[in-house]
Amino acid sequence: MEKQLVRADEVLARSTIYSHLAAGFAYPAEDYLQSLKSGEATASLRMAAAFFADEKGLTDAVDAFCEAVEREIPSLDIRDLEGEYNRIFSMGLICPHNETEYSSSHVFMKGSDMADIAGFYNAFGFKMSDTEKALADFIGTELEFMHVVTFKEHHALEKGEEANAETCREAQGKFLKGHLGTWVSAFSKVLSATTHLEYFRTLGKMLDEFVAFDGRHLGVAPFNVVTVPAFSPSPEPEAFTCGEPSKEDFTFKGGSE
Repeated sequence: MEKQLVRADEVLARSTIYSHLAAGFAYPAEDYLQSLKSGEATASLRMAAAFFADEKGLTDAVDAFCEAVEREIPSLDIRDLEGEYNRIFSMGLICPHNETEYSSSHVFMKGSDMADIAGFYNAFGFKMSDTEKALADFIGTELEFMHVVTFKEHHALEKGEEANAETCREAQGKFLKGHLGTWVSAFSKVLSATTHLEYFRTLGKMLDEFVAFDGRHLGVAPFNVVTVPAFSPSPEPEAFTCGEPSKEDFTFKGGSE
């Protein structure tokens, strides 16, 4: 029983990291920005990463992200983050942040991939918001799905429901191998080449390292990774901001409950 609880804590740590990544790639929200400025988010992230102290690539990436947050975020306000987010992800799509922009070579393949992603979501009762414009293959949505399924595994382990926990674990491996794991490395490279903020650059690197680690952890790596698509050079940032769509925030606790 003790071994199962330790495993449950480890799964919760993975779920916490997925939730931070999902929040980081969601449209900038004031509440999450304040959790970054207060140190709450970085403390939770470091606590979760401590479960995997032997994974130097991952822990170094987490440390680099937290240091970038501590160095850069205090001087930024929500309009600064919105402006950079819109510039790289929305205005001209110089950094596409949807899976099928990387993996689907034609419209028929895109439809098949989107249907497969929707199948995973439906199987676990994961519903897209009626008010959000994000697609099922948006990086934030795929990360949020992994957060939900890992948390379901954690809950099942705490209740001693081994069969349900194993179902969740198998789904995580299949989703990583068939979807999330295939394109985040290419996405991270494009993001690094286009963003002007260390916050987004180190967030992308942390994403790449964590998904690679999780694939090994689940026994489904290496992935069949797609290549980096062509992208436009990044212009200098402009002083503008667009209206903020609604986005549900995450509450981070970190560690075991």
